Amino acid sequence: MPIGKNDFIESKMVVKLFTSRNFKVWSNYATELNKKDPETAMFAALKDVFGEKNVATMIVLGKDSWSSNSVAKKLETAQFKSWYERGQRPDDVLKNMLGVNIREIKMYPREMKIWEDYTRYDLKRKIKY
Repeated sequence: MPIGKNDFIESKMVVKLFTSRNFKVWSNYATELNKKDPETAMFAALKDVFGEKNVATMIVLGKDSWSSNSVAKKLETAQFKSWYERGQRPDDVLKNMLGVNIREIKMYPREMKIWEDYTRYDLKRKIKY
C-alpha cells in the first residue's frame, strides 16, 4: 500500500492505513501471536516493510488524527522503547536515523516533532530510575 507520492508520506494515507479494516485485522493477528507485547511486534513488522525513518514519520502523522491517534501512540511507545533499549539518545536518533543535523532541525518539522517527543520520553525514563 503506497503511503504517499514520490516518497513523501502523506497524512491522509497514513490515517487511511492505520484505520483500515485490513490493518485492524492484522493488528488483532499480531496481538494473538504476541500477547505480551503486540505493539512491539507490529512496530518491528512495519519497520521491516517501510523502514524505520518512514515508520517514525507515519507515527507522528498518525497522532494528528483522532481516528488513528490511539494506534499511533501505541506504536510510538514501542518505537521509543526500542530506541531506548538500544541505547540511542535523542540526538543520535536525529542525526543517524532521521538524517538531520541539530542545527538545521527547524527546517524539518516532522523530524523535529519526532525528536521532541523522543526527548520527552527519554527524560521520563531517566527520571523514573
